Amino acid sequence: MITRRNFLNASATAGLTPLVTGVNAAFGAPSPAEDILIVVFLRFGACGLTLVPPADDGIYHDLRPTIAVSAKDAIPIGNLDGTPFFLHPNLKELKALYDAKSLAIVHAAGIHTESRSHFVSQDMMERASCDGEKPVTGGWLGRHMNARRIAGGALPAITAGAEVNIALQGYPGAVAVPNVLALFTVLGGDASRTVIEAMNTGAGAQVASGQSTLATLQTVKTRVATLPADDGNAAGYTTGALSTPLRTVAKLIKADVGLRVATVDFGGWDQHARLTQGINPLALELSQGLGAFWKDLKDYQGRLTVVCMTEFGRRVEENASGGTDHGSASVMFALGGAVNGGKIYGKWPGLKPSDLHAGDLAVTTDYRQVLQEILVKRRGETTPKAVFPTLAYEPIGIVRKA
Repeated sequence: MITRRNFLNASATAGLTPLVTGVNAAFGAPSPAEDILIVVFLRFGACGLTLVPPADDGIYHDLRPTIAVSAKDAIPIGNLDGTPFFLHPNLKELKALYDAKSLAIVHAAGIHTESRSHFVSQDMMERASCDGEKPVTGGWLGRHMNARRIAGGALPAITAGAEVNIALQGYPGAVAVPNVLALFTVLGGDASRTVIEAMNTGAGAQVASGQSTLATLQTVKTRVATLPADDGNAAGYTTGALSTPLRTVAKLIKADVGLRVATVDFGGWDQHARLTQGINPLALELSQGLGAFWKDLKDYQGRLTVVCMTEFGRRVEENASGGTDHGSASVMFALGGAVNGGKIYGKWPGLKPSDLHAGDLAVTTDYRQVLQEILVKRRGETTPKAVFPTLAYEPIGIVRKA
């Protein structure tokens, strides 16, 4: 027997109808004092020593005789604690943003854990915990949205992808939005929509949720359709794994659907062999994707913050396959109109054997310090302990207060 409940549940589990309690069709743009935050997760261990290498350090070259980035090819960006640093040669767009003081870098950043498991470390990072701490409920962005009591707007929080990231867990308004926005609709098209509308008449919480979701889907569709047909083409997006979801996020921002936070995954960084061949195209996509996103949203740059992070870096010493195994500290990037850019933040631990942590680059900046400062200064978070229960507020000055 087909009932309204069974039909709705079937539609929801098909993956294209986000019947989520808390999705609200009442549109409202974020406050002018509140940034839109985009979190890009470089999944599976991006090598910070390749993306932002100390390219003329002799120890670096001794430990990576075949894969070290050459200083003559790399892009110089300045010093940290007396050590010169460079950008990977494929990060030209990031260098332009860095020179414009819109991009900042945090080196030797990461999570304090002895785990070298991708999945354990990713889970801890998205929940904002580390070794020795009690488990916390939900994700750090979900806790932030709940603490701020964000309810207005059709799509206040999204993951650009197939499912909501752990970072947004616990927030009922979080929705996964496919990268092809035409698929953000009712499975089965107008015929199914007509049936669902007929089943969602009257009163009750489930009826209200169904009606709200249908209204959201329709309004998003209508607003996205008003954007120019060549929307974003001139910005320089590629068809790659980062440009594609970032372009989706940009369209939703310009469609004014009340977006406050979004998460984007960019995977493929697990370079156990042939690191140079593997990371070069990823670095290029990272640079071109972020550069295009920034250019595309030129009218929103004053209230836009993008942060890139990864669960861990790679070991300092290359392995026998010309790659690197799982390590500890890596780099973070922060891009935004209020970012104090053109600078490398953090404390450089050094690469001498006595400086390393079990053979890895040591973590000297807890990644949560960066996230917490962004939430407090740019997202209006007034209860940081609700988001990061064990973390004292110690800003490093990477962003300016709204």
